[in-house]
Amino acid sequence: MSEASRRIKRLLSLIPYVIKHQGCTVQELCEVFHVSRKQLLGDLDTIFCCGQPEYTPADLIDVELDGDKVYIRMADYFSRPLMFTSSELAGMYLACKAAEKMVGISTSLPLKSALTKMEKALGFSVPVVGSDAEDSVEVPDLNRERGAVDDLSAAAKERRVVEMEYYVHGRNEMTKRRVYPLSLVFGMGHWYMRAWDEGKGEARTFRLDRIRTYRVTDDTFQLPRANRSEEILPFPTFGEEATRVILRFSPRLAKWAREQPIFQDRREEGGALVCTLRSESLSWLEREILKYGLEVEVLGPEEVRRSLASRIQRMLRLYRRP
Repeated sequence: MSEASRRIKRLLSLIPYVIKHQGCTVQELCEVFHVSRKQLLGDLDTIFCCGQPEYTPADLIDVELDGDKVYIRMADYFSRPLMFTSSELAGMYLACKAAEKMVGISTSLPLKSALTKMEKALGFSVPVVGSDAEDSVEVPDLNRERGAVDDLSAAAKERRVVEMEYYVHGRNEMTKRRVYPLSLVFGMGHWYMRAWDEGKGEARTFRLDRIRTYRVTDDTFQLPRANRSEEILPFPTFGEEATRVILRFSPRLAKWAREQPIFQDRREEGGALVCTLRSESLSWLEREILKYGLEVEVLGPEEVRRSLASRIQRMLRLYRRP
């Protein structure tokens, strides 16, 4: 979406918000709409020049700044908020269904109520378990990692040393580590911690679901002088169990793909780019490949080609008319 389009959507949301919350402050509006004070004041100046035909002073929207408080008048036709488009509402519905799956039976009543209203607006009843619509919402099981994410993020922020037992898949070995957590990131279908391994004397990337036990100590750390920039090894690192997919990008996307660090083993082929993509999550690989549409061809392995074709067929069934 272009900056102009984003600004128009923001203005169309800003007007009804101020009408409903007359006297709200500039700072509040900046926080609600995630813009700087300069941007917000520019938006208000633009609204002041808008109105209905014939665009005489009596037809323009009245914007008043009283100190730091904002008032908008003569814009009753904007008193109701914008309605969702069908695609926006469908996206929100699927996101809420994903959240409901993650929360489980403790799903809040407001969320259930919102889902019911969205189902009514979209024109269908609650999908039965096992339906194509329901199966299209994939939620990774992160329950095991959720507590570790909070604890290790706090340890990274407070610069606290972590002692942990970590399973090395390639050697089928449980190891004891003392690490300096730097940051946590989610990618390739898993949570990872970037940390300095005290014993190895170098930066490492650890998959959270392979941390058997951990303890955040009271010891604080400083990175070695040569690593104060917190530069970490390429993310993520893969073991032997990772799936390796060979892709061919069309000449239209070849230049872009050549600059992306997730694509490796690159070679030119008549203007196209052949490369590999690795991940330990087949589901993530499929979603990533589908983003590139007809501009990429999966050369192998054959089981990934079949799995991807099956996923595409399931997606197409969602759009078939009864």
